[in-house]
Amino acid sequence: MKTDARGRKAAWDAEALLGKARNLGCSQAEVFETGQVTTPVNYENNELKSLQTAETAVVAVRVMKDGRRGFATSTRPGDDAVVEMAVRASQFGPPADLDFAPASPAQADLATYDPAVVDWSQEEMLAAGAGLVEAGRGLEPGVLASVTVEKSVEYTRVATSAGQAAWHEGTAGVLVSSVELVEPENMIQTWAFQASRRLADLSPSVIGERVAWLYRNARHNVPFRGGSYPVVFSPAAVADLVAPFVACLNGKAVVKGESPWKDRLGDKLFADGFTLWDDPWLPWGVATRGFDDEGVPTSRRAVIEKGVLREFHLDLRSAKALGRTSTGNGFRPSPQTAPAPAPSNLALEPGSEPWAKLVTGVKEGLYVQRLMGAWAGNPYAGQVSGNVHIGFKIENGEIVGRVKDCMVLVPVFEAFRDALLALSRESEFTPPSYYLPHVLLDRVSVGTKS
Repeated sequence: MKTDARGRKAAWDAEALLGKARNLGCSQAEVFETGQVTTPVNYENNELKSLQTAETAVVAVRVMKDGRRGFATSTRPGDDAVVEMAVRASQFGPPADLDFAPASPAQADLATYDPAVVDWSQEEMLAAGAGLVEAGRGLEPGVLASVTVEKSVEYTRVATSAGQAAWHEGTAGVLVSSVELVEPENMIQTWAFQASRRLADLSPSVIGERVAWLYRNARHNVPFRGGSYPVVFSPAAVADLVAPFVACLNGKAVVKGESPWKDRLGDKLFADGFTLWDDPWLPWGVATRGFDDEGVPTSRRAVIEKGVLREFHLDLRSAKALGRTSTGNGFRPSPQTAPAPAPSNLALEPGSEPWAKLVTGVKEGLYVQRLMGAWAGNPYAGQVSGNVHIGFKIENGEIVGRVKDCMVLVPVFEAFRDALLALSRESEFTPPSYYLPHVLLDRVSVGTKS
């Protein structure tokens, strides 16, 4: 069995599983294995709630037999009955509509593994969490602070009957801090998030300062009239705005004809300042990988370049249906599910100005830190609406207080074509694996109860 850089052995013998599939008459087979050791420290309402370490390992086998595809998973290390399960499933499975990845090298020397994350002690994690709780409590009496400090170490391997044998290992650290104050006529909840594969990128002090800044600005409510305004969106809010782009770039949606961009490759659809990268090589990115969950090597590419549609997110199945090759975007929503097209590190190319300057350039408008319930009833139409969970009025270039009972409606395809004013030079990671700047859009429709 193969071992990783720290000497850990894989939980299953992939070569033996492939051999068993061959002996059972399968024309093709794929073994996907992943394992993770996670240590989360959780504080809730100013108190330590949990500290534990969990270890998981999953193997997923896909086979092609008699022109049909079978799939099965197991969480029992060493279990080879998963092959027979996949073969039995193939009797009722869909047609064999893809070919598993052939032997090909992945990108070498990607920044994914930081020994400092592994060596991050529970005592240090507890201290980081306690410090953030104390900083939150200190904002004023009655504030409740909740914090998550987490580290994980994971590995992934993909082996196929076509000769691919890919191996990945990585680390990750996460900091999440939130504070809440509930009053009879008012509720404030602010939060901040950091994630990286490198420990040096996590800063409790930066997180604490960000939460405190948001809280202080949210402490004073100001009236706001509905209308059309310039709006600065934080990276967390921009994540909601790019969701329709992800839906339309999905190779499965392209195959089914749901994406309006199916026949638009090479067309200019958005402003010159809009460039969207799929960047699986981003140093220390949370989704940085040399290959995807099907064993296909990844590559850094602009899916939208200066407003021009250049590429879709394709896995093996959607690529074959379109008569193309996979872009290395076959990822599994969970280890127990089959791969589907998805981005890696989705990065919106930043601008040149600090985000604070985007605010100072607004005479009257909004700064939206976070949306709540944002959704696109039809993501392929690009209509995003949501309540402003935490947002602030901008007046003469300054934040003057929190706005309540507001919602925004953004036709994002039109907005990023005709109303994109600026992007900040700073970018931040937001869930699930987006690396985004602040964005200033003009003529955003804002509705209020009044």
